[in-house]
Amino acid sequence: MGTAASGLSVWAFRSILREGKILGSCIHQRPPETSMNAPDVDQAAGETIREYGGSSQFGESDKLVAALDFIAETATTIRQFEEQASLALMRAQEIADVVREDLDRAELRAKCAETNLRLTEDQVEQMSAAIEHAHQEIEALRSQLNSKTIKLAASEQRADDAEATIERIMDVIRAQLPAKLDVPSE
Repeated sequence: MGTAASGLSVWAFRSILREGKILGSCIHQRPPETSMNAPDVDQAAGETIREYGGSSQFGESDKLVAALDFIAETATTIRQFEEQASLALMRAQEIADVVREDLDRAELRAKCAETNLRLTEDQVEQMSAAIEHAHQEIEALRSQLNSKTIKLAASEQRADDAEATIERIMDVIRAQLPAKLDVPSE
């Protein structure tokens, strides 16, 4: 059954029908069905009449009243579906807004992460250049150290050779000195 508002309009239609204010041609005309799922008004009217415990031997105005009851119930159902659809649409819009806000925040975080990544990459590049420069300096210092080590070794060898030569000279001088001085021994 319909709501109170639709019930009043059905009763208004019933009273109009009973008073004979609707033309008989309207009763016999039926709009063409647009799909296979379109309601069968005659069947609905018969079911509505059977619901009320009546017989299916009613006149055309009774069928029309039953059809109007069916239409009112259908309209109520459609309104309920529309209300549910409206609520679902509002909820979907709320969810879409939340998702859009989450997406905006995620995009902002992604931009911040990209900026941080670029800064970090720049720092890594600078550090890599500094490390490369340090390696070059270390290699230059190693080369200098090797050169100086070779020179030191050569200098030490020359010093050792000079010391040995001085020692030989001193030995020769000592050996010749007492003989030349010919000092009597006491």
